[in-house]
Amino acid sequence: MPERFLWRVVLPATAIAGGLSMAIWRHELLLSLVIAGALAAGHLLPLRTSQGRLQPMSPAVAAAAALVHALGPLAWGAALGLPVGWALSRLRYGERTAADLLPGEAAGAAVFVAVFAGLDSLTVHEAGSWLDLAALLPSGAAWYLASAGARTGWTESRRRFSGSLLWRAALREWPVYLVLAAAGSLFGMTAHALGPWAALLAGLPYGFVHLAFDRLANASATHRQTIRALGRVPEAGGFSIPGHAERSADVAVAIGGELRLAPGDIRRVEDAALLADIGRVVLGAPALASGGAFTSTDLAHWSSAIIAEAPTLQAVAALVAESPRPYRRPGEARDASLPPAAQVVKVATAYDYAIGGGLEPGDALEVLHRGVAYDYDPEVLAALRPVLQRRGQVRA
Repeated sequence: MPERFLWRVVLPATAIAGGLSMAIWRHELLLSLVIAGALAAGHLLPLRTSQGRLQPMSPAVAAAAALVHALGPLAWGAALGLPVGWALSRLRYGERTAADLLPGEAAGAAVFVAVFAGLDSLTVHEAGSWLDLAALLPSGAAWYLASAGARTGWTESRRRFSGSLLWRAALREWPVYLVLAAAGSLFGMTAHALGPWAALLAGLPYGFVHLAFDRLANASATHRQTIRALGRVPEAGGFSIPGHAERSADVAVAIGGELRLAPGDIRRVEDAALLADIGRVVLGAPALASGGAFTSTDLAHWSSAIIAEAPTLQAVAALVAESPRPYRRPGEARDASLPPAAQVVKVATAYDYAIGGGLEPGDALEVLHRGVAYDYDPEVLAALRPVLQRRGQVRA
């Protein structure tokens, strides 16, 4: 049986059939269907992270159900609603965007129910009490970690980037989970007193936060698109090989992940690799890095000067300015003042130019290894090999 058919048809259909059967057997069909509908609808009103990933309202629904002591219907409703929500997300947002939603939401919901049920069994108390709210903290954290782990293992990006990089990127999304848990808690704590009006009370702040996160995601997307558009300027003018900026940035991010650079450093590495050639439009010579009437230091100087005109890109400009420096000089030890991120940019751009010059990935890697005495940091260059191995470009 093909793997795609198994994951996309057989397992969701099995989960739906199992959830429906349990809801009927436990005489909780109506409430289970309500929760399933909320989970499915929550996939059509997701929050967007700063990286553009969609996060459905499932944690909010789970928090609300737990606080009204509906863990059984939550479990059956999740088996029913999550596959349906995933299918709706695929129709609305596309297969690629929704690819990791089902494993992440399913793992999170399962762990949430298990942790909350275990904590809830330790004491006897009324639904919606402060003890329930306290139990929601570790349960919500368990959802967050389980979902991040499942998405890290499921996403197609695992073939391009290290698991460590994907895991740390997933962990940066905690504000989204916190907002959703808070919205669900507000409903769960007021449902007994307000009835249906509790949904409006919880929905209003969620709506404002949804708008704020959407604007933040749009601003982040605009920033990335602007940087990428500027990176293509030298290519459009014939001063750089086509696609060089995009490929260099992709490799630079992957190397940064292998080296476990901080998330902020990886963002700056990506921007620096995209903009490292912008100075070619000033130098005005359509030459590659291996030739031409100017040096790599001249290019870095002009590129950093152009980038520095944007106040928010001062750190990126400094990184580009440092990139041509050798990691050590003859008779000296490693230059401790040289940021590793600058060497990542240098290695990534040099590798892509070697590939653009007609070399195979393995041969290009060997050419760069000839410069480990002074030009290229051997630790950074060593991190390039597992990146290429993961992508099937060189042998393990």
